[in-house]
Amino acid sequence: MAGNTDPIYSKVGKISGVEVTAANTKSDGQGTIGTDIFLAFTADSTNGSFVRDIKTFLTATTAATATNATVVRYFASSATSGATTASNTYPLGEFAVASQSADNSGTATFPVAVITLNLPLPAGWTILVTNHAAPAANSKLKTVVFAGDY
Repeated sequence: MAGNTDPIYSKVGKISGVEVTAANTKSDGQGTIGTDIFLAFTADSTNGSFVRDIKTFLTATTAATATNATVVRYFASSATSGATTASNTYPLGEFAVASQSADNSGTATFPVAVITLNLPLPAGWTILVTNHAAPAANSKLKTVVFAGDY
């Protein structure tokens, strides 16, 4: 039974994220979780979760690393591991991402994508993320999901 029923509010805040470290050139949600499509969030297994928004940042481990331009894509999926298909993975949005100089001592990077979902996610479903071009050496795409469990 849900923690709150009228109106339904999330009961416990949840922040989750993932570093995207490889490319996936498909835009339909097909891939292998952990290899070319990355698990950023899993909804509560009993009552589901409310996903407020997702923010993506470019990060680097070496000072002033130029990141690759790419397209970041977000998906909702009933898959939690293994291969995803176009029939169990649904697009939520995509954004073109320009190259930035990450880990810079004089210039701050900005979030490259912010998507507000305000989406109830069914129990056990996931939010997955990909990027079209492989990250440059010493750089990653960091995605953070802000949500709450019911």
